[in-house]
Amino acid sequence: MTKSESSSSAEKLEIAERLRKVEAYGKPKRVWVDDGHVFVEGHDGTVVSMTPEVAIELGRLIANAGAESLVNQVIDRGGIAEVGAPLAS
Repeated sequence: MTKSESSSSAEKLEIAERLRKVEAYGKPKRVWVDDGHVFVEGHDGTVVSMTPEVAIELGRLIANAGAESLVNQVIDRGGIAEVGAPLAS
């Protein structure tokens, strides 16, 4: 086994371990700006701070992933969902 294959296997194990610790994230309680930073208070009260640039990039990445996930759900159901209709879990 080469060093890159070993590293790749180790990385896969690390990712699998982190995924076991994933918690579902509910709707944020609050988002605000103070002193040039963006703050997000999560559903559990945890507050995260980030720079404006990070907030913009994170928002873009999350929006793209959310759109992709919705498309995948529609494809998995084998049809086109009505706009605004709740998705099956």
